[in-house]
Amino acid sequence: MISFKRCAKRGASAVLVVVLFVSMLGFMGVSAYPGNEAPEGMHGVTTASVLNVRSGPGTGYGIRGQLRRGTYVNVLAVLPGWVRIAHGDGAGYLSTDFVMVRTGPMPARSSHSYGTAAQVVEFAKRYLGTPYRWGGTTPAGFDCSGFMWYIFRNFGVTLNRVAHDQRRNGTPIARPYVRPGDLVFFYPRAGATTVSHVGLYVGNGYMIHSPSTGNVVRFTSINSANRVSRYAGARRIFWY
Repeated sequence: MISFKRCAKRGASAVLVVVLFVSMLGFMGVSAYPGNEAPEGMHGVTTASVLNVRSGPGTGYGIRGQLRRGTYVNVLAVLPGWVRIAHGDGAGYLSTDFVMVRTGPMPARSSHSYGTAAQVVEFAKRYLGTPYRWGGTTPAGFDCSGFMWYIFRNFGVTLNRVAHDQRRNGTPIARPYVRPGDLVFFYPRAGATTVSHVGLYVGNGYMIHSPSTGNVVRFTSINSANRVSRYAGARRIFWY
């Protein structure tokens, strides 16, 4: 027969183990959250020279890709020893031994972000035909800026949310020097001063964008008379 005192001692020991485990996570720069879901606005920075992105939380899972030291990643969930991150068009896992998890918004631009402008363009093309949805930021439906936000988020860059504010991200590029992967902006009408639309330049005078209600993600010329009269500039996020 086990005495109540002995049970109490065991219960206290179990609580102590849990407290120590949570403290260790905090020491490693990782916090434990209910349901393992990370709070909104959490990001991480890789610390290994080359870090494998796994398809699951363990070294026995396949490698989905690799990240360089200093890459910023969006943290989706915190697990014991692993963090789940946004990667490509899905999720990947990084060992907490090689990633520093931070609270707060991720920098809008980092020279260490993974991917290239060409890869961003190819990724965007996967969503041709996706319906327009006002306020949409997922493949279920995008508005114009939500589409850009989603694309770049999957390459380690968090843009501002709306088109007018995205015009402050990156570096301004003169129209003759716009290259694939640059953001291109438009006013609602000639003579306006507030940006209302954004697309991703893909080359040969075309952009990919989510136009308006009733439309789908598609290619559109930026050289039509209508677009030229409403052109509001371009910004470069990824340099070649």
